[in-house]
Amino acid sequence: MLLTHAHHDHAINWVLFRHARIVIGAHEIAWAVNEPWGETPVPELYVRELQGWKTLHTAKDAEEVLPGIVAQVAPGHTPGHLIYVLRGREHDLIFTGDAAKNRAELICGKADASYDQAVSATTIKTIRMLWGRRPGSIVVPGHDMPMVLRDGRPEYLGKREAAIKSWFGDDLDTMTHFELTVT
Repeated sequence: MLLTHAHHDHAINWVLFRHARIVIGAHEIAWAVNEPWGETPVPELYVRELQGWKTLHTAKDAEEVLPGIVAQVAPGHTPGHLIYVLRGREHDLIFTGDAAKNRAELICGKADASYDQAVSATTIKTIRMLWGRRPGSIVVPGHDMPMVLRDGRPEYLGKREAAIKSWFGDDLDTMTHFELTVT
């Protein structure tokens, strides 16, 4: 299991894979266990337990953490955030986590949630460089759909769809479906 960083929305499910090799950045876990309780998105009890977990591997920058997958330190969102690059025969697959959460951050070069905007901007430039290094490479952001670069612009590899289902009737079998669209 590859963890990009120690925020609750990316890290708490490690307990579902407790027998697997769990990888997180060495600097990230050291930082996370020292964050003040109840004040940040770090799930304190989960990272405290993870720190001493028998299958935990704390990765260093440029380390091959699994065959063909290299971890790269990508600070900005958190100090020890990692991105993972899977080198393929023809193109790469880059998992950015929240170092670049979405298409908007990749295009504008700024991060929505960062402890240091200058550090995040440097990381996003690095991601763009890695992405553009080999034609057809795919980036998978932490909170958006996979994308490729076409003529230097990110293009989604799927269709964005969203909807809300709600019970407005008198039983659980009757649901109202609202499709959400962007205009």
